[in-house]
Amino acid sequence: MKPKIITLVVIFLQASCSVKSDKANTRNVSPDPVKEDLAVANPAGDLSSNPGKALYNQHCLPCHQANGKGVPGMFPPIDKKWVDGDNETLISIVVHGMDKEIEVNGERYNQIMAPLPHLSDQEVKDVLNYVRMEFGTSNNEISTAEVREVRASGVAVK
Repeated sequence: MKPKIITLVVIFLQASCSVKSDKANTRNVSPDPVKEDLAVANPAGDLSSNPGKALYNQHCLPCHQANGKGVPGMFPPIDKKWVDGDNETLISIVVHGMDKEIEVNGERYNQIMAPLPHLSDQEVKDVLNYVRMEFGTSNNEISTAEVREVRASGVAVK
């Protein structure tokens, strides 16, 4: 009896591995593996399982709120102009922080955006790509290489 069970387990494991292997090979052929990864993780546009969402909830939500509208008079809303802007500025805001007055939707804000240097390059990439999908309109994805480059520059938003 035991040899039959062991044989069945081995067959099952081999079948599972070959299915995973086929999927991996298909994904490597994709012309845009980043977008495909997002589509696989998020087939219906549901961002609830996006790794950036948990990071947003932990680090951004207290000031910018779940809906991205901020706190009037204190913390600015997440505005498409900033979110869809150039990658370097957006990355710099997260990595190096921002200490300057800005105007969003006609209202001035002068709170300090604390830097989040403890986030890894991957985490910065994940949270910013999540923010762009949730609150922006840009399909321009941020890469870990871009985050690494901005972090190394040490230059904050001007």
